[in-house]
Amino acid sequence: MGKIFKDDASVLVNDDPIGNEFHLCECGYEECRPTKPYEFIPIDYWVIHYCISGEGFFQILDKQNHIHPGDIFMIPPHTRNKYYPDAKNPWSYRWIGLRGTNVKKVLARCGLSPEHYVIHHKVDPQLESLFEKVYDHFQKDHELMALGSAYYLLDYLSNNVRNARLDHLSPGELYFHSVLNYIHKNYFNNITVSDIAAAANIDRTYVFKLFQKYMDMSPSQYLQHYRLDKACVLLRKSSLSITDIGYAVGFQHSPYFTKLFTQYMGVTPSEYRKEFMQFGGDDNFSSP
Repeated sequence: MGKIFKDDASVLVNDDPIGNEFHLCECGYEECRPTKPYEFIPIDYWVIHYCISGEGFFQILDKQNHIHPGDIFMIPPHTRNKYYPDAKNPWSYRWIGLRGTNVKKVLARCGLSPEHYVIHHKVDPQLESLFEKVYDHFQKDHELMALGSAYYLLDYLSNNVRNARLDHLSPGELYFHSVLNYIHKNYFNNITVSDIAAAANIDRTYVFKLFQKYMDMSPSQYLQHYRLDKACVLLRKSSLSITDIGYAVGFQHSPYFTKLFTQYMGVTPSEYRKEFMQFGGDDNFSSP
């Protein structure tokens, strides 16, 4: 087999983010030679690899995965990890590195989370092409095009690769996926844990067990946090009153919403909105 890339390896880095929510900080590729296993120093950003050819091994939290062509594996921030090529059939792969407050949520929609580091997938020319486009735009200093291509890549993972992965989930994972899907589509209604269990056709106790296993929190806590995250978006991006925002994300009583929001964010909804609006004002308008 001939060389896949022009060089054995290349890495591109951008340490000047446009914003703090989602930043494409790195991308690259490597055509590996057989090496001895060694542990990598934990990094402070997320990295998603796509294996193009060959084989290798990825170990994280003492769990080893055998990686084949088409597989995707993720390294989260501040996590010990080890990965290396198969000695007889060394792999080649592309990767992107991401920083930002929204990266974890975006990757979760792609089926990548602290509970699921690997997606076993088929060889996918479309996915390889998307990784390549990110690199090409990055290399040409087309920062916004590279960022757009990264979003396109992740959308492809979410709507194509992730759906294929659901066929290989355990019964518990499938139930949990169903529960999350119900919450995400109905969080603004006055839903309860019993409603969530009924929608998934499982017992309330089992719902609690699933959330403890996959989220280390109760379903009520997850629903509450999800609603408050949605409230943050509305406070930043809408002119709705605080009372209306509370109702819009599923809270029936405004004082209770304000109390929970203050506990969750460390500031009141009014203070949160004021900080954001003040930042926008200083950035875009001159003082009178």
